[in-house]
Amino acid sequence: MKTIVTSTVSLLIGLAIGCYIGYRYYKKHITSGEIYVRQQTESAKADNRWAQFNLWNAYYHGTHGVDKDRAKADKWLNLFVRNVYVVRFEPANGFHPQNALDYLNDISQRTPQVSSAQNGVGTGSFFRTKKEGDKLVASFLTDAPDQLQGYIESNPNLKFISVETMTPQSFIDYEKSAQESL
Repeated sequence: MKTIVTSTVSLLIGLAIGCYIGYRYYKKHITSGEIYVRQQTESAKADNRWAQFNLWNAYYHGTHGVDKDRAKADKWLNLFVRNVYVVRFEPANGFHPQNALDYLNDISQRTPQVSSAQNGVGTGSFFRTKKEGDKLVASFLTDAPDQLQGYIESNPNLKFISVETMTPQSFIDYEKSAQESL
């Protein structure tokens, strides 16, 4: 019996030491950036568009403990912008939004179907406004341009302007653009 107890205690001490050594190795050699990339990559490979965006953002801007890497950023951005479009529209019929919130409140009230998807761009993501003369023109990124165009055309306060294919460079420019107000 004494041998079994001694063996069990020795085994438990050995496991504890092994776990501690493994933990120390892990903490020393696995960075939070590597963990982030591993988690996001798993989702991105399952076609989660937000994970593709997150990986581009991490590699492009050097966020989440990830070193900047232009080649990896380009890889993920090319996947993210695949089949993504920018849909532009302006106010109509006396609607005169002064800022992004005015637009978003109207869209939420009249066309609540416009939204980003849990794992994708959806009918409307990355909303932007830009001052053009005395009016505020707006845009969404979408992976359903015909559907978004239909929603815009069904809203009496909005006038559809255009749909354009998003490219990696046009996305970078769009992402950098600021919300403008009148």
